[in-house]
Amino acid sequence: MIQKSALTGFKVEGMDEPVKATLFADDTTMYLAETDDFSVLQDILDTWCSAAKAKFNIAKTEIIPVGERSYRENMAKTYKESGRWNAYPLNARMAGEGDAIRVLGGFFGNGIDQMAIWTPRLAKIVTVIEKWKWGHATLDGKRHVIQMVVAGMTQYLTDVQRMPEAVTRRLEKIMREYLWEGKSTPPIAKGYTQLPVDEGGLNVLDIRARNEAIDIMWLKAYLDVSKTRPKWAYVADDILAKN
Repeated sequence: MIQKSALTGFKVEGMDEPVKATLFADDTTMYLAETDDFSVLQDILDTWCSAAKAKFNIAKTEIIPVGERSYRENMAKTYKESGRWNAYPLNARMAGEGDAIRVLGGFFGNGIDQMAIWTPRLAKIVTVIEKWKWGHATLDGKRHVIQMVVAGMTQYLTDVQRMPEAVTRRLEKIMREYLWEGKSTPPIAKGYTQLPVDEGGLNVLDIRARNEAIDIMWLKAYLDVSKTRPKWAYVADDILAKN
């Protein structure tokens, strides 16, 4: 219904159809052009809800302005002051500059602070590692803990958000202090601990190599020129062409 509607959506060079919506489970993200009338979308949602016996939670609706900064700021300021912007729903959350909106585990917005996004995750990792210190694990046991906690609790966010250099350095320090119980000078250099066991190492997580592998997989998807090329790659093309 949405794709065949009168909504304009986002027109992207290289794509046969404009991007109007992305859906995953019960999460729906809509893409409206400046000229699109929200009431058209509301009619579609009302029809769908009537047929599906479901209900959209307007209170959980979040809006991210897109476009030139002056337009975004005016839109957010007007909505926050008056509660209205064209036919957009009342009582929704309108993201201003610097506000991060969570969508499927990733954080989106304009001018968002990546460190602010990562700080709660770092705090959680520190808390979990502190608890594991009470176990007095062997070096091999600590390797497993690092893989489970540090790698496991950062992989998805790194995949969808990227990891700032400051976060990488902080995680390396957390791993070093846990592995060597706070010693200022580790008895074995980091590079050796990251080597495979059959090469004399401990096979400890190399977080920089892991992050680079994630970047390579994104690059692989971007360079895919087949019919299965992801939509975001065309958006990236458009952004790079204009900047």
